[in-house]
Amino acid sequence: MSAACEIVLVRHALPEPDGTLDPGLGDEGRAQAEALVRHLDGVRVDAVYSSQLKRAVQTAEPLAQARALQLRIDEGLREWKSNATHYTGTENMADGARTKAFVEGRFEEGFLPAHNADELREAMVSTVGRIGLAHAGERVVAVSHGGASNSFLAHVVDSPRRFFFNPGYASISRVQVWPTDDGFRFVLMSINEPVVADARHHDQMPGG
Repeated sequence: MSAACEIVLVRHALPEPDGTLDPGLGDEGRAQAEALVRHLDGVRVDAVYSSQLKRAVQTAEPLAQARALQLRIDEGLREWKSNATHYTGTENMADGARTKAFVEGRFEEGFLPAHNADELREAMVSTVGRIGLAHAGERVVAVSHGGASNSFLAHVVDSPRRFFFNPGYASISRVQVWPTDDGFRFVLMSINEPVVADARHHDQMPGG
């Protein structure tokens, strides 16, 4: 059972739009990143990864610093690529029809922008699998993005949808990565756990 790696896949905390495609966190986002540290208090973490985008890096940094771990940047965890000229969070969308579709969970009916869906799913599956194989028997926190997490988890649950749930900021999804003769396979543990600042968890690895 020790061959499995547990990936704790985290959506970045709330960014503060600044007119660019790569904003950092605002005050609320930084508080969410600190809450993630407290949420995982008492849980063993062997490595911390992040995409290269500021909102993910700044979410991961407090945890890496608290555990005296080097933050590892992996561009395979990045968000989708689209024609957007600046970052707009779902809470700041100006398009009423698109906002309504999102709020009602009609993600495939007007919310999603045109993006590199197939490439994104392939990249996330490859990246999470690769990280898992490199950390057999360990627990890894990987900070990524809402669209990227959706694409990856849709693959894990064998869904044709590109976006099937609304990931909370700094929320957690957990997946086991098991080595196989021809690569790896995933076992889903949870999707979209909210971060609770005062939570305490037992340090238990898959199968433990």
